[in-house]
Amino acid sequence: MRHIIIGTAGHIDHGKSALVRALTGTDPDRLKEEKLRGITIDLGFAHLDLGTVSAGIVDVPGHERFVRNMLAGVGGIDIVLLVVAADESIMPQTREHFDICRLLGIRNGIAVITKVDLVETELIELVCEDIRETVRGTFMEGAPILSVSSSTGEGIEELKCAIREMAMKVPSRPADRLLRLPVDRAFSMRGFGTVVTGTLTSGELRKDQDIELIPGETVARVRGIQVHGQPAQVAVAGQRTAVNLQGLDLAQVARGHVITAPGLFRATQLLDVRLNLLPGAQPLRHLVKVRFHEGTSEVLARVALLGKEILEPGETAFAQMRLDSPVFSLHGDAFIIRRFSPPVTIGGGKVLHPSPTKHRSTDSRIQEALAVLDGGSFPEKIAVFLESHPRRALDLRELNSYLGLTPATIREHVERVTRSSAAVLVPAPVPILVEPRLFSRLEEATLELVSRFHADNPLLKGISREELRTRVFRDLPVEVFRYCLERLAETRRISLQDQMVALHGRGVELSEESLRLRDRLEAVFRKSGYQPPLLGEVIGSSDANPEETRRVLFWMIREKILVKVSEDLVYHREVLEEIKSRIRSGLAPGSKFGVAEFKQLFDLTRKYAIPLLEYLDRER
Repeated sequence: MRHIIIGTAGHIDHGKSALVRALTGTDPDRLKEEKLRGITIDLGFAHLDLGTVSAGIVDVPGHERFVRNMLAGVGGIDIVLLVVAADESIMPQTREHFDICRLLGIRNGIAVITKVDLVETELIELVCEDIRETVRGTFMEGAPILSVSSSTGEGIEELKCAIREMAMKVPSRPADRLLRLPVDRAFSMRGFGTVVTGTLTSGELRKDQDIELIPGETVARVRGIQVHGQPAQVAVAGQRTAVNLQGLDLAQVARGHVITAPGLFRATQLLDVRLNLLPGAQPLRHLVKVRFHEGTSEVLARVALLGKEILEPGETAFAQMRLDSPVFSLHGDAFIIRRFSPPVTIGGGKVLHPSPTKHRSTDSRIQEALAVLDGGSFPEKIAVFLESHPRRALDLRELNSYLGLTPATIREHVERVTRSSAAVLVPAPVPILVEPRLFSRLEEATLELVSRFHADNPLLKGISREELRTRVFRDLPVEVFRYCLERLAETRRISLQDQMVALHGRGVELSEESLRLRDRLEAVFRKSGYQPPLLGEVIGSSDANPEETRRVLFWMIREKILVKVSEDLVYHREVLEEIKSRIRSGLAPGSKFGVAEFKQLFDLTRKYAIPLLEYLDRER
């Protein structure tokens, strides 16, 4: 079974709703005001069963005042029925609706001439010519043009056949996309609670699964699903879907929200885009306020043109949309812009970066990067996402918040990216991509800092890992730091010893002067026996430079010539072994003695006895 979405487009009172009623038997006008006035005000929906094809039909309003509602319904459609009344031919809203379809990237359409029972055959031919002229050079050039009468039923079966034939040629929706359902209606039903409807544009939705509403990051549970009015356990891409949500008040959801999987996406108020201005529009100035439409959302925005102050009619440019309110958007999404006042469609385009930083309009590098996002290969695009990120490192979850791909698909793409050397893949619970030049600079900075540390501290084995991390990798995930060290160690450029990092093959060698100082210090600690001087006293009384004395002392501690008993108390290792030996020989197995006995045995004051006993207790 093929699942597709069909949308109507056309001028007010050209018979769109009547056509849907003739095709499906369902009246798409659901509002009382619509029935009283005889016009469609908001979106209407119906289901068309064509055997091997199941089609949801979205009927849109034709009046210019309700184009905003039309825009909420036309996104995500597979086939557009361009409806033209035989007694009026092409009208202003016909052109605006068709412009919107082109700007949104719709690729399949059928022109339907309605009300043919009201005119002569010659007039129908003239309308056909008008349609051919209007669609020349577009996706509908050469598309079927069918004549129908919704009143008499003339041509309706032929239209159904044409829809079925075209539907079988429509490419299947990509299976590599995550759940996404833009909400176009929200209401409350007694006994059920909050219900939302929309076209499931990608992924699938299951009963009892958790979902998240964006913007707002509100989590709810799917209590029930209906597809084309029938209960279902699962809805798939290309189906009109009603969702009963548990744990959500009606006030928390409205048209413009998007249902998706929890914890994967976030809303944005900055979008880098490719913008196409319609040939019939007025010139567009830098930072002009417009109405921005994507999916079912409408927000106000300012257009920050990149590289120019004015966009002329028919021109294309890169721009940054600065939105007044957050929206859900992904790389590759189509959008529409309309004038702020009067609200007329003037252009549209494609989202290139859904989470950029704010740009200067004169930065040519940004335009070069956006050109890659517009037409580059996947590895090239990933390179741009990395280079434009403040940290130049992206974990796969954040990367996928730009793309909306399934985990398996993103892994396949990442493998291609790493094979092409467009990024370095860092192993982690959520793997991290790092811009290659950044990773090389991190390696160089690590080697430089370790080398400088050795020069400044010749008697130390190496720099501590924590000091290295905070000085070189402070703003990066710890996994990047660990992986960089592992790579440098594998290539024998550094050595990792406990928590220390040193240049590979480097040993600590004392100078002649330091060797003589070591011998003098060792003699001091041997001679002092059980009551050695404190470290501070040794450093202060040494005839050598205090800093040099400190370095040699800590080298002796590291080499276990001296043993640190407390923060400022150090014993020669042989003296400490003698103390342990006397304790073992003077005590029966399992016996204990207190501070007083210990002081008496070694003739010590509490200054030495307490730290020694605490040390020996730790070492047991």
